[in-house]
Amino acid sequence: MPSIAKLHDFVDDLPDEVRHGLDEVSSYRTVKAGGKLLRIGVRPTEVFEICEGSVKYSAWDHLGRETVLTYMTRGDWVGLSELFTDLPALWMVTAMTSLKVRVVSRRDFHALIDAYPALARQILRLFAFRFSLHRLFGLDHSSLTLKERVIKMLYYLSFGHDKEKSDGEAIVMKLSQEELGKVVGASRQKLNPALKTLEQEQLITLQFGGLTLHSRSRIAERYGHLLIPVS
Repeated sequence: MPSIAKLHDFVDDLPDEVRHGLDEVSSYRTVKAGGKLLRIGVRPTEVFEICEGSVKYSAWDHLGRETVLTYMTRGDWVGLSELFTDLPALWMVTAMTSLKVRVVSRRDFHALIDAYPALARQILRLFAFRFSLHRLFGLDHSSLTLKERVIKMLYYLSFGHDKEKSDGEAIVMKLSQEELGKVVGASRQKLNPALKTLEQEQLITLQFGGLTLHSRSRIAERYGHLLIPVS
């Protein structure tokens, strides 16, 4: 199974000739914080690789309540699903910080896939892993406690905040309790006691506007039964 850090980033594992072909059709763009890479209901004409900064995927229910699906950062790609389904975006993708992105048009990306089977295989592998992971998280709501869901989500989201850190290093996550609650499906009032328990267990330190995850390895040692293999 591929590393969770490779859930959206597939370029590093491509042959040199494919990476060169991708570079030839790429341009680069900056996006201010708050800018949109994808808009709900709009069919995108480009795909994006995040070179600097981070984004969030979110949508709203009929009462206007926001749901956050995930966060993405350097190396992750935005718009791949829409490239293959040819459907409008189902999520709003918003810049959390200023961004630098690689931009490839739909036409050029499809031409690359036709020209390089290795690219098609790598993306198929990536989509299969995503599907398995989303099914797993779907089962969590019925089979895990809120505390267990929080532990598992913090572990995986940590790769989106800093995938370069080793498993033994502390990771600062700029993630408010409100945002985390949207991801795990819990109110802030219910979420806070679970976070306080994890702080008492010395797995995290709560801070204004976020938290510090002391290390991925510490979570794996104590709650490894909650995590899928990531090697």
